[in-house]
Amino acid sequence: MIRVTGFYRWAEGAHFDHAYFNSEHGRISKEALSSLGLLRLESDQFLSPTAPTIGEIVATTHAYFPDLQTAQTALATAGGALMADVPNYTNLKPEIRLSKVSSHV
Repeated sequence: MIRVTGFYRWAEGAHFDHAYFNSEHGRISKEALSSLGLLRLESDQFLSPTAPTIGEIVATTHAYFPDLQTAQTALATAGGALMADVPNYTNLKPEIRLSKVSSHV
């Protein structure tokens, strides 16, 4: 299984609308990726007792695909539309990483 992760690192003057990210962007992502092999979609909002510091990860999104080729094809096909929605919830640029997921039971 392949996980595509988008990391959002805090920067000076940044804003991030977690409500939009979780509801609307999540819906857009699921609609765009479901027919392209998406197995699961998750997001994380990192919690801290203080305001975020520069470079700190404040949110992530995880899209799971059965294999690398499917993940790469999905990104090539839907990536532009998903990136076009980013300014609707943040002025941060997501860092995208692909990883192979292993289960340790």
